Amino acid sequence: MNSHGALLLALDAGTTGARAMLVDPAGTVLGVDKRPIASRFPAPGLVEQDVGAVWDICRAVIDGALAAAGRRIADVAAIGVTTQRASVVLWDRASGEPVAPMLVWSDLRGMDEYKALRAAGFTAWPQVPSAKLPAAIALSGRDPKDLQWGTLDSWLIYKLSGAHVTDASAGWLTGYYDFARGSGWDAALLAHQRLPASLFPAQVESWGTIAETDPAVLGARVPITALIADQEAAMVAHGALERGDWKATYGTSGVLMAGTGDTPQEVHRSMPAEALAFAGGKRRFCVEGMVNTTGSLVEWLCGGLGLFASPAAMEAAAASVRTAGNVVVRPSLAGMGAPHGLFEARGLIAGLSFADGPAEVARAALQGIAFRFREIAEVIADALPVPEALPVAGGLSASDTLMQLQADALQRPVRRHAVREASAYGAALAAGMGAGLFGESDLQRLARYDAEFLPKVGRDEADAAFAQWRAAVMV
Repeated sequence: MNSHGALLLALDAGTTGARAMLVDPAGTVLGVDKRPIASRFPAPGLVEQDVGAVWDICRAVIDGALAAAGRRIADVAAIGVTTQRASVVLWDRASGEPVAPMLVWSDLRGMDEYKALRAAGFTAWPQVPSAKLPAAIALSGRDPKDLQWGTLDSWLIYKLSGAHVTDASAGWLTGYYDFARGSGWDAALLAHQRLPASLFPAQVESWGTIAETDPAVLGARVPITALIADQEAAMVAHGALERGDWKATYGTSGVLMAGTGDTPQEVHRSMPAEALAFAGGKRRFCVEGMVNTTGSLVEWLCGGLGLFASPAAMEAAAASVRTAGNVVVRPSLAGMGAPHGLFEARGLIAGLSFADGPAEVARAALQGIAFRFREIAEVIADALPVPEALPVAGGLSASDTLMQLQADALQRPVRRHAVREASAYGAALAAGMGAGLFGESDLQRLARYDAEFLPKVGRDEADAAFAQWRAAVMV
């Protein structure tokens, strides 16, 4: 195959940054561009982004990735879009202009509506769009009949192509998904919130024929052949689509996700069933446990607390000591996710003595992240036939110290993906499948690993350290 004109372009818009990645059908990354996305925090618990600015950034990283690879948009065979999940974007149906700031997934202004929905018998969580969309509409001051809404993936595809769509992996987590029918939107919930069906995107498959870019936007008509939420895209990057397949992502927040096959399965009250990917007529489901504060803990220790000049300096400090002594860190600055579900929990640094310095705090912070992942891994491994090794990716997976601590805590090998940005890589691979350039059976070949970390301590020592940490942080 002449790969020069059959390149795959992934657009990955996360919580703190957007990146575009150009990949050839052999899985070689040819060019990447990444830019930060700023959030505003107008009051405690409120998190907003300027969605017009987010689109401008996405437009810029597409150009940047093409330039980095020395290619043109005409060389791109297909585009895959992946985004952070459960944010609310609202725009004018006629003009296509945003009418309110994007309410980011971590925004908690829907807490009262969430409680009201639960009381009315609807499934809801504080972060999901069904708890926040009414607030966004109120913010806009507009009649919902004149508007369209979507999660960030919907907005980006709308800007690229004019299509108003989403897939099951994103739609499932909105709170509006019609679980009983297995597709579409919950008519009873729409009626309860007095929302017109015209406000909602159509549901399409996660990869396949989705839309075409408007030549006025990118300069060419390019098929958009994948639309999949970021954590699910990372599963594609690992070729982890079957029941029991799992992976961990160490990003701004951390996620341990596992496939449950063709049926939704809740393994714990804090880990509800989700859609992994609906494509090629197949439905796949997954569960995930979230460590809310992961990469953001490192950023806070460096910037917010000013303990380290940079994440690299923190990594060096953590590696400079053999142990954290009695220092323990609970990485829960934005609440404790699975398996606790304590939204009000806050971070904790304890066990300090005069003998401890920034190095012990750095190591304890990474240890705390590794132990939070162990808590989730234990629940998942009890419920599903997981493999021995845990495949990992994400920005913080670059920390050799954290990866070693993780292997020690889990008493399992930890395999690090050669492409740290697994969500973008997975979106590119999904686009390749959607365009018919390769099939699911090729994903294992396209998932490459550049490091394996094996446990360096015995199980007794690992269990004792974990028990000591839990006793200290469960106050």
